[in-house]
Amino acid sequence: MREAIKMVKERLDNVDIRIERLLKSQEEFRKSQEEFRKSQEELREAQKKTDEQIKSLSEEQKKTDEQLKSLIEDQKKTDEQQRKTDEQLKRTDEELRAMFKKTDEEFEKTRKLVKGISDGWGRLTEGYAIASIGKIFNAIGIPIEGTSVRVRKKKGEEELEIDLINLARRNGKKIIIPVEVKTYLKVDDVNDFLKDINNFYEFFEEYKDFDLIGALAFMNPSAGAKKYAERKGIYLLSLSEDTMTLANKEGFKPKVWRYKG
Repeated sequence: MREAIKMVKERLDNVDIRIERLLKSQEEFRKSQEEFRKSQEELREAQKKTDEQIKSLSEEQKKTDEQLKSLIEDQKKTDEQQRKTDEQLKRTDEELRAMFKKTDEEFEKTRKLVKGISDGWGRLTEGYAIASIGKIFNAIGIPIEGTSVRVRKKKGEEELEIDLINLARRNGKKIIIPVEVKTYLKVDDVNDFLKDINNFYEFFEEYKDFDLIGALAFMNPSAGAKKYAERKGIYLLSLSEDTMTLANKEGFKPKVWRYKG
């Protein structure tokens, strides 16, 4: 009997232990369930935030797509406007080229016309000078014996051209009179002529035994050119009506150049 009671008691103790273990397992399961529930709540909250972020991103993407679409449309309009501008520029360039070509052609025609007129006046002035020079210098005691027109002489690479070269004689002395003909006489023309006179004997050594006096024949002088030339000792032959006349002041004495060897 005691043995039976002891066995029953042992069994009861085992049951208590099992019940205690079961209760402990149940408590752990309950805690696990609670943690799982909290995890689910946190997950749902995170998912909610993620969904909101995705929604916000989707709206932003939609706005970006709309902006991109608008930019593409604007770019198309800009490209079209650029194409029209390029075409207009091309037309304008072609028109300008045609206009410049026409202007150049007109300018060339005008240049040739002016040159022709200038050459014509130059030949006219030269003709008056040739016709009058003998009479003018005979009147002042320097009879002209011969006139050469547009005489050129070269020395190496350099060249000197004289419009008129007149040979004369005074008191038995041989004289050469280079004449520069100008339609419109300027101070620079006077300086150029003085340079030619100073170089004359280098090019025309055959006249080294001649005294040289210079003369300028012109239709119209610029301000100061006439006085300047006279101060330099140059004879002045000015066109008056249909003939050349001596334009130097009374008592004028020409400068005489001589060969220096």
